[in-house]
Amino acid sequence: MKIITLLRTTGIAGLILGLSLSLSAQSLYQLAGTPELKVSGGSTIHDWEMVATAATGKADISIGNQSIQAIRMGEVTMKATALKSGKGQMDGIAYKSLKAEKNPNISFKLTSFKNLGGNKASATGNLTVAGTTRPVTFLVKYLVKGDAVNLEGETNFKMTDFNITPPTAMLGTIKTDDKVTISFKAIFNLLNS
Repeated sequence: MKIITLLRTTGIAGLILGLSLSLSAQSLYQLAGTPELKVSGGSTIHDWEMVATAATGKADISIGNQSIQAIRMGEVTMKATALKSGKGQMDGIAYKSLKAEKNPNISFKLTSFKNLGGNKASATGNLTVAGTTRPVTFLVKYLVKGDAVNLEGETNFKMTDFNITPPTAMLGTIKTDDKVTISFKAIFNLLNS
């Protein structure tokens, strides 16, 4: 009887200890510094890109052996008007296409993270652009350095998937390709507990 009671007690204690260890392995990280978020594509006359260096974000990341074990939550938000091409007229056309006045934010909310090995992963989530939300998957490379996680990734999609009409200029003689690429480089720092 004492052995059964002892097993029950140590079993419950072990379960509580195991749960507390797994909970402590999760840590909240915050987007830091100046991330680089780039949207690029083509047109009938040349390739183009727009870059933003301001965003907010956070993630619940589990790290083990200098590798990401899991990301349970992750989100990044930026202003559509933070994207800059270096050409004011192009920026204005882009903001109109992105419906930036009515939908000022572009955001990504992670729904699943899969470690592919070799510091590579796939991150799937809901991307909201111009007021429309669609699932996308980023191919990601990462590097864990102390209390920081460096991430860079890329995905492609069609503007029309987000109810965006590809912009035109010069009375329609210059047309933007429907397919665009979003790429990013970002550092997430561990928040002090």
